[in-house]
Amino acid sequence: MIPAHWLVSLRNFDLRELAPGNMGAWSPARKTTVALVWLGLVLVSGHALLLQLPSSRLQQLHETQTTLKAEFESRVAQVANLDAYGMQVHRLEAGFSALLKQLPAQAQVPELLDEISRLGLSNGLLVEHIQWLPEVLQTFYAELPLQMTLVGGYHELGLFVSAMASLPRIVTLHDLSLAPSNGTGDGQLRMTLLAKAYRTTIKD
Repeated sequence: MIPAHWLVSLRNFDLRELAPGNMGAWSPARKTTVALVWLGLVLVSGHALLLQLPSSRLQQLHETQTTLKAEFESRVAQVANLDAYGMQVHRLEAGFSALLKQLPAQAQVPELLDEISRLGLSNGLLVEHIQWLPEVLQTFYAELPLQMTLVGGYHELGLFVSAMASLPRIVTLHDLSLAPSNGTGDGQLRMTLLAKAYRTTIKD
């Protein structure tokens, strides 16, 4: 409970009596009250300056530390895998180089045509028709379609297809069809197919 005389004092309190020029005439109680108010203001200001601001700064530093720690751990993991990554890149480059070697350059295309014709003849086939069609450009390579018609026995045609698959160059076979070459029943077949060779468009 607040004493009654304090309530009376507050009711009769006049702020003009706190004028600094009249400080000597203040009562001891009034001087004590003003001193306590000033002390309270100083303590509140000190708390804001000395505790709250450093606490906010400490929180920022803690967040920065957490971010830097996560980044450091990520870099450590990357460095730890650097050797394995380098070996993987080396294997990919070697595999890519090997694939490029299977794609003839423009100057080697006639040689490939000669090789395919030789395979047909060496397997006892009659090469009725063989012709390059217009090439089809892709992003990293060009398709070289080769329309072919060959006549021979079923076994010989099978050997030819197998030999095509064994070429050092990449050649794929499409739209293959077989039909009797004549009506005599001699077992001769006419095979029509579209072979696709590929050449690289990557400049050295």
